[in-house]
Amino acid sequence: MKKAAELPDILTASRGIIAVIVAVLGLVGPRALEAVVVLIVTGWTTDILDGRIARHYHKPETWIGEREFAFDMIMVLGSLCYLVLAGFVPIPPAAAYVGVATLFVIYFRSKMVTMSFAFPIVVLPLVISYFYAPRAAWIFIGWVIAALLFDWRRFKGVVLEFIANAKALAHR
Repeated sequence: MKKAAELPDILTASRGIIAVIVAVLGLVGPRALEAVVVLIVTGWTTDILDGRIARHYHKPETWIGEREFAFDMIMVLGSLCYLVLAGFVPIPPAAAYVGVATLFVIYFRSKMVTMSFAFPIVVLPLVISYFYAPRAAWIFIGWVIAALLFDWRRFKGVVLEFIANAKALAHR
């Protein structure tokens, strides 16, 4: 029972490891794209599962659990690093995007703002794989459909939280 209760933290932390592997695969180049998409899908699957398991075991939040969103953003950054290192995205626009995103996140201190800048980077591997590794794109699309079917309530909750944060930010 104790090992099962530790599983959410293991899943969350694994996103950090997956992100590093994804980034390093940028050195392999475009031929690693399919493997990268599989790793990204695996990482986002751990994001779905960690919270469900933690809630199932009524697990109090740990140091790792408190930083779960940071691990999500590490996954996003790892994906962008792969895309830059593999040559799919040029360094100057990627650096400018990260710079602007950082300034906005620091200024607004809002999860919604962070998510707004992260979303295009999350979708970019799907778009790129559509053109360069179609099988990987279909894997990604299949995963998105399965994830929505499996965890629609969570998706709806994230969207509603995003909207509520946007409204709160608008009233600042």
